[in-house]
Amino acid sequence: MFKYSPINSYSLRNLQKNQIFFNNPLNFNDPFDTFHPAKIKGLSDQKFVDLYCDYSKREFDKKALLGIINKNISKQDFYNFCEEHIDYIFDFNDESGNQIFKNKSDFLEQLNNIEELNSNFVENIGSFFSAIKLKIQESILQTLQNIRQESFSKIGVCCFSKNNSNLLMWSHYADNHQGFCLEFDSNIKPFSKTFEVTYESEIPDINLDLLYNEKDELDFIEKLLSFKSIDWKYEEELRIFHKESNKSYFYPAHSLKAIYFGIRANQSDIEIICSIIKSQNPSVKFYRMKKQEVTFGVIPEEFFYSTAMEVQSSLLLIISEIFKDNEFTVNQLLNRITNNITENQLIAHLEDLSTKNMLNKNDGKYLLKVKNINRNKTPQ
Repeated sequence: MFKYSPINSYSLRNLQKNQIFFNNPLNFNDPFDTFHPAKIKGLSDQKFVDLYCDYSKREFDKKALLGIINKNISKQDFYNFCEEHIDYIFDFNDESGNQIFKNKSDFLEQLNNIEELNSNFVENIGSFFSAIKLKIQESILQTLQNIRQESFSKIGVCCFSKNNSNLLMWSHYADNHQGFCLEFDSNIKPFSKTFEVTYESEIPDINLDLLYNEKDELDFIEKLLSFKSIDWKYEEELRIFHKESNKSYFYPAHSLKAIYFGIRANQSDIEIICSIIKSQNPSVKFYRMKKQEVTFGVIPEEFFYSTAMEVQSSLLLIISEIFKDNEFTVNQLLNRITNNITENQLIAHLEDLSTKNMLNKNDGKYLLKVKNINRNKTPQ
């Protein structure tokens, strides 16, 4: 499993501390991700009413609400309910032009003038009944959406991909190919606890009864957070969840298998990151992405990185073996070494060794001060 990242102070700190960050879903770049409109399925009428009464901050008669929803309330009970609550359900000051009634008194007067037919009371109250039920349902849906958003805003999400060579992923999440991509071992916690994202062309139905079951709540939220639009299918996304958002989670250093650098990654950035990684886990492999020649794509090419200490130890060994008098110039040494190092890099290492009192520099020449060099010793 792979995680794309730009190179910045946050990503460098996470690398140095062996940690991944669990973001708040409110920060996601897709407005439909997590907070897509709710398509309610499986919510019972009783649960519907219970939720509305619990979160509406108003003392409703649950039996009357069930009667309205099930269309079996008596006229008197319906009138009593409206007399107490209709000004909460209807906005009689609505200036949109769609308001049927002038005020609460007008509504109750018209309702009182309807003659109840024992066989078909619902049809007799007609638009009155339908409008009230619609208002109640809209209010409940908004309440449920608020509850849902509150629950989701607490959970933390860390996103990964099954693909490390997707051009769009490198562009969108790795700073236009200037960043890097980490490969983790999916058999090691927390990476073994992933949810695979499901991509749908339509918003999935939500069984909200499960959301309010404490035993299944986290599992339900995790599954619901694993749905995205089919437009994002190219991401091949995997997700890990945490009970808290905006938190970092430490992972074992050995769970990091490899790091891939974008084709535009800066060389100095690469060296900094390789130095950080290698000091924590020497077995990590390093790759740089390169363009394919025939198709539009990138492929990884492995390279080997040596720390400054390793390079300098190697240079001291080469100097002691090649130059009998231990004296040399930069060009002489550059022509005799085989590892991939530039002249500027070589000079920087030689100057550092001079600072460490391992070399003397005089008139453009360097003199090795240490007489006995072996492969097991490193400069101090």
